[in-house]
Amino acid sequence: MTFIKEETYRRNNILRTASVLLAAAGLLTALVSGCSPAGKDKEPQGASVTVSSSDEEKSNFEKYEAKLSSVEGNVSKYDLGPVDDRNTPQYTVAGKYVYYLSNVDGKYELKRINTEDPSGSGVARFENDRCFCHLYNYAFRYENETEVTFMDLDLNEIVKIPNTDNYEEIIRYKDSYLVMNGEDLLMLSEGNLVPFKKLRQANFSLLTSQTTADNTWLLFNDNNESGAFTFYIYNVNEDKYEIVSDMGYNFFSDGFYDINGNRVMIRNLSESKGQEYEAQYKSAPFNTYFDGQRVYLADPNDMTVKFYDPSKQTLCVLSEYEFGKYNISIMGTYGNKVFVSCAQEVYVIDSTGAEEIPIAEYNIILHGKIDDLETEIRDQYSINILTGKAAAKYRLSNIKAEAVEDDFRIYYSVKQIYKYIKRFGKDFFKEFRYGTSQGLYILLTGATEVTNDGAKIDASGVAFRQDDRFYIILNIHNDYAGKNFCHEIMHSMEQNSDSETLFPDWKKYNPKGFKYTDSYANTADAKYSIEGPDGYDIYFFDVYSKTNAMEDRARVFENLLGVEKDECRVNDLPKIKEKALYIRERLYKLYPSLKETDIFKNLDG
Repeated sequence: MTFIKEETYRRNNILRTASVLLAAAGLLTALVSGCSPAGKDKEPQGASVTVSSSDEEKSNFEKYEAKLSSVEGNVSKYDLGPVDDRNTPQYTVAGKYVYYLSNVDGKYELKRINTEDPSGSGVARFENDRCFCHLYNYAFRYENETEVTFMDLDLNEIVKIPNTDNYEEIIRYKDSYLVMNGEDLLMLSEGNLVPFKKLRQANFSLLTSQTTADNTWLLFNDNNESGAFTFYIYNVNEDKYEIVSDMGYNFFSDGFYDINGNRVMIRNLSESKGQEYEAQYKSAPFNTYFDGQRVYLADPNDMTVKFYDPSKQTLCVLSEYEFGKYNISIMGTYGNKVFVSCAQEVYVIDSTGAEEIPIAEYNIILHGKIDDLETEIRDQYSINILTGKAAAKYRLSNIKAEAVEDDFRIYYSVKQIYKYIKRFGKDFFKEFRYGTSQGLYILLTGATEVTNDGAKIDASGVAFRQDDRFYIILNIHNDYAGKNFCHEIMHSMEQNSDSETLFPDWKKYNPKGFKYTDSYANTADAKYSIEGPDGYDIYFFDVYSKTNAMEDRARVFENLLGVEKDECRVNDLPKIKEKALYIRERLYKLYPSLKETDIFKNLDG
């Protein structure tokens, strides 16, 4: 059995604000810790402002050659170098350039990737450990203890101001800039900042802005801590606020849009009313980008990138490449290129020749794909896959599973599982069909609750044997369906044999005197695990591995087989590697056909 290890999507307004409005629409609120706290009633600092005296337009980047590699099909990836897990990189797309700001060990690095000529890319480094940097979609902010400097994306200085208790923002306005300092809007005029307007909204947070040739609009929320946020559009020319929605809007080049449930709402900046479409293709309300016609989305159903045209009711799958294990953000488009940030990397999807399909037709194709895939698995590997109510009804008295009818998610999960089924090979699965045994059944369900020792446990996977059948239940709302399948198939192998005979020497691979908890309800301590204190040899991946010997072996097996080579940590942990080598030795004896497969290809030695 495996526990739910990933947090379920929380579809509330606060999450939408963080993931959509900050990540996708300009990044105008600081994402990295260390920004100055908001202050109150500070006077404008216009008198001491300076600007660059040079009129020469030049780039302040050193030459840098971006490394672009093919990942799969029409998907490529830029190798951006080391990242720091404690600091989230920031990205923006501006024409042919992708800008990438990272922070490693307190030192900032801004890379400008020329997508037409990667060899003509550039890099700028900021070595001061006491600085704070932030990337906008049209500017760059450099802050130290005394000053805040705003620069254009070529790193030419726009304006320099004292560092106050406010968090200052720079905003494009007509052919100049505004600086937001608390409630004050200051205009850059002939090298100085002069008072322009009062915002009069002390508790609002600026989320993003949009500028046309003759006006600028600002998007705020009201920071309501006791309920849903309210979102406001501020018209700078007219000095007027408008409540646009209690759910929020995202800016695009000509206006703003919102996707919520069954609705797609689009409104141009010049219009008092927008257009509303029924969303025939359902998607999560975040991780989207709109170019004025098409909604680009990181589809949570199958973890691919698509675009959806709400007016034509068509859908286009841009790539079959699965970004499955990580959160995806659509950064923007340039020509036929779609830029995606995923797992602190920048991916490029070439959409040349991508075919739009009517939604109704796509649904028919999808059903056919599911049926074909399940039939192939049944005919080639003697595995029966059950979904919906048929899957939920097969359970023991202590297991309660939710029926799922989501075709998109089912198809994605079957594809994930099938990758591993093929790696085990046909002969392996014949071992589950002998005598009266009816073989292996995989049940794809939703939330799965297991009652054990009086405790109710949310499980992402369960394996059990009942009568003449072997069952694996997988919660397909978990993005790690393939990895969880590897965990549960290890259980099935042990249920198909005598564990004591299969692994007679297992105890010697644990610390002297160690005992498993033998309870799913009672959690072990973290000693001797990756999560545990320093100074101990690591024998276990986590506290769950210390539940019993079967769970320990299944955790080793899934972290060996269910990950890519560069993600596999088994070879770096000597005690766990010894367990992996022992598992391989014993499985080869019971299942000789596995010797002809690559399931242990990640294991060195």
